[in-house]
Amino acid sequence: MAAKLLVNLGIVYMMRFFIITTFLFVLVSCVKKPSTNPVPQLEYKNAYGFGLTSTGGDTAVVVVGYEDGDGNLFVDDYSQGPNLIMTTYYYNSDSAKFLKDRSFSNTVKQPDNGYYKGKSIKGDIYLPLREFRSNNTRKIIKFNIFMKDMKSNVANTVSSPVYTLNF
Repeated sequence: MAAKLLVNLGIVYMMRFFIITTFLFVLVSCVKKPSTNPVPQLEYKNAYGFGLTSTGGDTAVVVVGYEDGDGNLFVDDYSQGPNLIMTTYYYNSDSAKFLKDRSFSNTVKQPDNGYYKGKSIKGDIYLPLREFRSNNTRKIIKFNIFMKDMKSNVANTVSSPVYTLNF
């Protein structure tokens, strides 16, 4: 009887060990490893705050996610020139196509005095926009965005969904 009880307890402990080990394995395997790819990757996330300024100009904020394996996506200082290029397109009903409207270049500076340089980085860029349309009659728009890092690696181009403006 005592031997049977010890065997049953052994099975219970082995089952617990197996369940805990399996749980830990699944948990560790779900953690995404940081990218080591030196070519940056972008992801279009959102745009919000579409409206007009008090002077009648357009305003909005675009959010772009980024991941860079070597942390050189951003410039060290503004004199190094722009590293983010955005193009706006408007829908032309005559041709039933999107046509280029405006292009903007922005300089996104390295945060925290270069602390992230040489490290795998991931985050979001909030890009405030002004005057993103050439005129207010262009109601259906979209954006294309890409970046170039300090080693001239060009990230993928991301496109926004189509936005219909009511102002």
